[in-house]
Amino acid sequence: MKIDTNAFVDSLPIMGSGLLGIFIVTIVLIIGIYVLRVLTSRKAQAEETADTPIKETEAVTPDSTGTPAKKESAMDLMREREKKDFLESDDTFTISNDL
Repeated sequence: MKIDTNAFVDSLPIMGSGLLGIFIVTIVLIIGIYVLRVLTSRKAQAEETADTPIKETEAVTPDSTGTPAKKESAMDLMREREKKDFLESDDTFTISNDL
């Protein structure tokens, strides 16, 4: 088996331009994602600051002072429940109650 070093050296500029193209596309994607994140975060902040009426389906419970408390998302409630279930200790050491 013979390796043609001249062909390898001739192909280096082609491989280099391909690699450069990959880096350029990656940088363009990263910049695009950053721009979209900035634009959508401004939109979300504007929506949060706007005074929108509360829908009937959204439950807001007042705290002890009578002011409405912060709305909790379903994900926050699920995390709290998982934390509570994790911290509860069970004194039984069986793997299953069926055994």
